Amino acid sequence: KQWYQRRVAITAGGETFGLIHQYKPLLMDKIIVTGTIFARFSPDQKMLLVEELQKRDYTVVMCGDGANDCEALQHANVGIALSKCEASLAAPFSSSIFEISCVPLLLKEGQGALENGMAVFRFTAMYSIIQYLSVIVLVRYNSLLGDFQYLFEDLVMVLLFDFALGYTRPARTLSAKRPIGSLLHPFILYSFILQTGVAVAFILLAMYLVQQQPYYDPFGQERRDAAQNDEQYVPLYETTANFVMSCCQYMICALVFSIGHPHRRAVYTNIPMIIATLSALFILALVVFLPADMVPKLEFADIQSNEFKLGIFGLAAANLVVAYGIEYSYRLITPLRNLLRYLRCKKGYKNKFKYLIDDLNGGNWPEDEIKGYCDC
Repeated sequence: KQWYQRRVAITAGGETFGLIHQYKPLLMDKIIVTGTIFARFSPDQKMLLVEELQKRDYTVVMCGDGANDCEALQHANVGIALSKCEASLAAPFSSSIFEISCVPLLLKEGQGALENGMAVFRFTAMYSIIQYLSVIVLVRYNSLLGDFQYLFEDLVMVLLFDFALGYTRPARTLSAKRPIGSLLHPFILYSFILQTGVAVAFILLAMYLVQQQPYYDPFGQERRDAAQNDEQYVPLYETTANFVMSCCQYMICALVFSIGHPHRRAVYTNIPMIIATLSALFILALVVFLPADMVPKLEFADIQSNEFKLGIFGLAAANLVVAYGIEYSYRLITPLRNLLRYLRCKKGYKNKFKYLIDDLNGGNWPEDEIKGYCDC
């Protein structure tokens, strides 16, 4: 993080600030960067201060409690009204706490909301990727998922978690670390690539294991050819194993993307998420362990071994451990995090004020400027 390293704090009144802006515009960069207290400002001067901060790419939070603050509240990035009077009509946010202690609370809520939104997007994207790749794998066996299997995945495995993921509460303490705000962030790409590879590997492993069972039909190709010619769906063991493993992976993605630290609370504090996970797991286990003829709409192959069915859920547990390891590896392994940042090839700063801070840190301001005035 780039901060002004020298212990210089500038204070300015509204009249002084206006004169500097009018007659010494080149000095405004230094005043804005080092300014600590701006007091006795008129409504127009407050608006001018907000605009000058935004020109240098600062994110401006404005708190106000009167009609003279309305214009600045409207133009600030975050406007918070500290009263129920005119300011509450102009500001995007109104606080029931009529003091600036509400600002950390709003920042915590904002960080949590951004993380929740990113988690919902990542889950929806991973669901689409897993389903697409699982179908691609089935094409290799001349098979596809049945219509009701697609419906089961959409309604039971996905819809519940899409609603539940957004209910994770923000952390109790405000984090100095910014939440991820870009879909092309190295961590997002790193997570997508590895989680996709792990998902495909476990799907293939489940299909391989079902082929090793004694009741597996070694002449399944004839059945597949017959199904193709007659245009009828024939349930295959590989399709059933693929479907069950894919459903488990949807739950795994939802749990993994609910990791809270440092901007959200732990996943076990999200009651809707716990209910959705237990409900989905119960429904999936119920349809898997019931005989295939009791759930004909799902078109399962008749897997006769309950031990293999338990083995599928054991594979899912191993998949969960690996998926959590991927998510935590970026947070805990500093060399990996530094490598991904290097590969990002970030050139320079995005914010103008950081360049201004570097210039100030490299000089001797304001002593040089004060000495110049004294020499005159």
